[in-house]
Amino acid sequence: MSVTAVPLRPIQRGSVRRFWLAAILVLALAFVLAWAGSQQFGRTESGLRYQITQQGTGGSPTREDFALVAYKGMLPDGTVFDENPGAPMELASTVPGFSEAVTLLKKGGSLRVWIPAELGYGANPPPGGAIPPDSPLQFDIRLIEFKTRAEIMETQRMMQMQQMMQQQMGGPPPEAMEQGGQP
Repeated sequence: MSVTAVPLRPIQRGSVRRFWLAAILVLALAFVLAWAGSQQFGRTESGLRYQITQQGTGGSPTREDFALVAYKGMLPDGTVFDENPGAPMELASTVPGFSEAVTLLKKGGSLRVWIPAELGYGANPPPGGAIPPDSPLQFDIRLIEFKTRAEIMETQRMMQMQQMMQQQMGGPPPEAMEQGGQP
């Protein structure tokens, strides 16, 4: 029986040091990427998953506020079931997952949210058949503006006062004044 000898080359000076430096850099990069990825995605206590795609500024609305939002609603397979470039809505009147998602935003901010069925329509989707029962939903939402209930009530009160003053003075209705027309 014969043994074949394989000549081994000597390790070049500094090779081991470069190997460990490269290993440390790869681990550091992996740590930074993992940290950055965890900062973009979030999960609420209710089970809502979201990804902030654009940071906004200022305050955030509450579920009692009125908001102007642009949104696109999709099913898990990507089918779009609803889309609106700017819809005013009372957040309390939307499905719980949608209103919770909007409260995560600041003015000008946007996010992608994955709403589990129990926070969406559950077993009772709206009529029309676009959304199957117990279907999770995905939305892309952008918060354009929001107003508190108190601000809306004050605006309505001011408009009513203007209308009453116009009626008492016998002047043209506010629409005619805005258009520059005569009575």
